[in-house]
Amino acid sequence: MSKVFIQGVINNIKAKSTPYTPITEAITNAIDAIDKSGRNDGEIHIRIIRNPQFVSTDDDKLADVTSVEISDNGIGFNKENCDSFDTIYSQLKRSIGGKGFGRFFYLRHFNDVHIESTFIEDGKYKHRSFDFGKQYNVIVNDKVSNLPSASETGTILRLLNIKGVKLDKDPEIISHRILEQILSYFSDPSYTCPQIIFEDDALDAPIVLNGQIGTRDDSLIQLKKSDTFTVKGTKLRYKMFKILKPRNQKSKIILTARNQAVTEKSLDVYIPDFCSDFTEDVLVDGEKKSRNYIIRFYVQGEYLEDNVTVERDSFNFGEKYNPLYPVSGEDIEKAISEIAKKEFEGVVSLRSKVKREKFEKYAQSNIWYKPYIDDIEFETIKANPTKDDIELILHKAKYERDLEIKQNISQLTSKNKNYIEAQSNAKKLIREVKDASYSDLAQYIAFRKSILELFKKTLEWNNLGEYDTEKAVHDIIFPTKSDSNDTVYDGHNLWIIDEGLNLTQYLSSDKNIFKENKDRPDIAAFHYGVSYREGNDSRSNPVSVFEFKRPGRYDFSNLSSREDPVSQIVRYVNNIRNGNYNTPAGRAIKVSDNTPFYGYIIADANTRVKEWLECEKNFKPTPDGDGWYYLQDNINLQIKFITWDKLLKDATVRHRIFFEKLGLEG
Repeated sequence: MSKVFIQGVINNIKAKSTPYTPITEAITNAIDAIDKSGRNDGEIHIRIIRNPQFVSTDDDKLADVTSVEISDNGIGFNKENCDSFDTIYSQLKRSIGGKGFGRFFYLRHFNDVHIESTFIEDGKYKHRSFDFGKQYNVIVNDKVSNLPSASETGTILRLLNIKGVKLDKDPEIISHRILEQILSYFSDPSYTCPQIIFEDDALDAPIVLNGQIGTRDDSLIQLKKSDTFTVKGTKLRYKMFKILKPRNQKSKIILTARNQAVTEKSLDVYIPDFCSDFTEDVLVDGEKKSRNYIIRFYVQGEYLEDNVTVERDSFNFGEKYNPLYPVSGEDIEKAISEIAKKEFEGVVSLRSKVKREKFEKYAQSNIWYKPYIDDIEFETIKANPTKDDIELILHKAKYERDLEIKQNISQLTSKNKNYIEAQSNAKKLIREVKDASYSDLAQYIAFRKSILELFKKTLEWNNLGEYDTEKAVHDIIFPTKSDSNDTVYDGHNLWIIDEGLNLTQYLSSDKNIFKENKDRPDIAAFHYGVSYREGNDSRSNPVSVFEFKRPGRYDFSNLSSREDPVSQIVRYVNNIRNGNYNTPAGRAIKVSDNTPFYGYIIADANTRVKEWLECEKNFKPTPDGDGWYYLQDNINLQIKFITWDKLLKDATVRHRIFFEKLGLEG
């Protein structure tokens, strides 16, 4: 006679399961036993047994659940049922979806399983007790005796000494989770489920699970709708339940077989607005109260019964398309999601509106995204998107629109387009390009506003009551110790000083640009001439040189100072004019007697500095009194002295009209 190693079978179970799985299996078998007995007063009792050695000084704490007892008044373990239990992959319950395997989950989650049963054989009541074997025999310690005084049949199944993952401690949560697993038994209006009673010493009174389900507003679980639907010619049916007190659970689609949950999928996979609970207002004792709930769709049908796997944790047809099966799990779930969308059309629409408002609010501060709001399908976006989510989605929408515009331009300019068609398409395309250009300009102006705010902050005292270093403000305008070869075009902010400096060809910042000395101007800028951007020898292009002095520093105006910025700029210019500078390619910079030079000194000015500029350096004040200028005609040099405050004020004034037009003020 062949033997099967029981523990090996259990160890090889690949199905996902929890400690609730064997309890659900036991309840299912108890329901079958009652149905088979033909009685109408069937009862199933689930009794929770906790750790008897647990002692708590806190009334709120409960002992762990160690064992669970499931009893019923069904037909009992007569010879037919006992032989079926003793047979792996028994076919006894095949007609009702049984696979003859579910009982092996008992020993997967509990160390021991003991069964006691009363049944009728040859017209006499008998008692049977046995254990679930762990080695080569399914039934061990089988004992049968006569019970002349018995009056009804039934079975007590004891799942003893839980192992691994524990059950929840709260008895209401345990009962609720069990009920959710067997909801399919309550979904068929033509079937009356036996009374299922949950008992726990931690409860003031037993919980009748059947009483938790109904159509009343105060029912814990409500059957809201039952209907059939067809997927690719396959007829199925669903039951839609509303579940109160969801405890951070999600709305789900559950595919069932033999009235048990087999697979489940969160509805938010298909409809992101189902990610969070729903809320409703109800009257309780005349008082308006708000409560949360979720939705569960239980799907049934012969197609599911015929294709459930032996372990009842999946289906043979799989989640994705399989050419061997007409319908996949995904096909069924998508069909249910469309039903859910219609059933909760108002809620989905409201939540999409709330998400749109969040996007619009975000676009108020990031105005370059305004043209793309209408491109978003808000129903496909998860509930409560974060700022990072919104940024990513809008950025993607902008990218896709820009890419589409480029493709449309390419198509519009193709030779295959006739004039009338091209003219019609061009009007729409011009509007799209205008929106895209507005977006890019708005983003660039918003960037400039942020730079000016940072610049303003840098000019204020720090936490030590001191001004930041010269390098801190220098780096905002152009990074120190760098040049155009290692700084991208957008890496500098010379527009703060003068918009014309954006035409720069080559920049060197705080580097020794001269061949034979160690002089390093803060920034030396060499420009393209606007009229000679290509094909010129650079002789007439302007050259700009900058010197920065830390905010709050005035000692450069002292007679003994070796850092006289005016003299420094003149010296730099003369070095360039004398050919003491090479380009990064090693070529001499070409200048002529007519090459214009511009010098910029950015520093603070007190009374002493103003006197020094006007009386010693012959500088002329600007009308606002915050700047000075000087012309040294012999070397074509114009020097501007600009205070840090004036630099910030002038840059802000130049941009104010853009900030106002784009709604960035305030």
